[in-house]
Amino acid sequence: MGIFNIFSSVTAERDRAPSPMVTGQRRGDRLVDELIGLCRGVLADGHVCKAEAQFLADWLSRNAAVAHVYPFNKLIERLRDALADGVLDEEEEAALLHALVGLVGGEAAGEYGSQSASRSSDLPINAPPPTPINYLAQFVVTGTFAFGPRVRVIEEITKRGGTVNTAVSKKVSYLIVGDIGSRDWIHSSYGRKIEKAVQFRDEGCPIALVSEGHWASHL
Repeated sequence: MGIFNIFSSVTAERDRAPSPMVTGQRRGDRLVDELIGLCRGVLADGHVCKAEAQFLADWLSRNAAVAHVYPFNKLIERLRDALADGVLDEEEEAALLHALVGLVGGEAAGEYGSQSASRSSDLPINAPPPTPINYLAQFVVTGTFAFGPRVRVIEEITKRGGTVNTAVSKKVSYLIVGDIGSRDWIHSSYGRKIEKAVQFRDEGCPIALVSEGHWASHL
C-alpha cells in the first residue's frame, strides 16, 4: 500500500464518527461524573436538606435516559422514598445521607494507615448479605483490600475450594468488593465490574455483591 493510501486510511479512521454505543457510554460517564460531583457538593456540610434532595431528584428526572442504569437507579429509589410525603425528617435524612456517602465513597482517615483513604461505594452491596458464603463457587475480586494484597484474598478463596475469575460473567456467584476504592472507581475496571455485576443481578442472575468486611467475617 502506498504512503498516500496509508495516510488516507488513517485519516478516514480518525474522522469516522464514533458508534452510538461509544457515544452513549461517554455520555453516561459524563453524567456519572456530574452526579458524583453534585453529591459531594451536597455532602460538603455533612447534611442533606429537603431542597438539596429535591434538586438531586429533579436532576435525575431531567436525565431520565440513564435513570435505569446503576448508580442512577439506586439513588432514584432512595430519593423517592425520602421525598414521598413531602417532608424530609431526621430518619429519612440519615438514610439519604448514608446512600450518598455510599455512592461517592466516604473518607476513612487513619483507618487503614496514616493516609486518608477513599472508601469504596457500598451502594450496590447485597442487603442483606448472603450467609453463609459457598466457597465451592466462582468468585471475582475487585478494588483494593484492607485485608492485604489481592493475591492473598485470592489464596484465601482458592484454598477453600473456590475459583477466582478475572471477569464478571453469569457463571460468577460472588463479586467481593475491597473496602478501599478509588475516587475514580466508575471509570476503572473496578467500577466496570460492579456495573456488570449489578446488571446481571438486575436481570435475575444469582450473583451477590459482597463487601470485604462480610467476606472476611466468614473465613
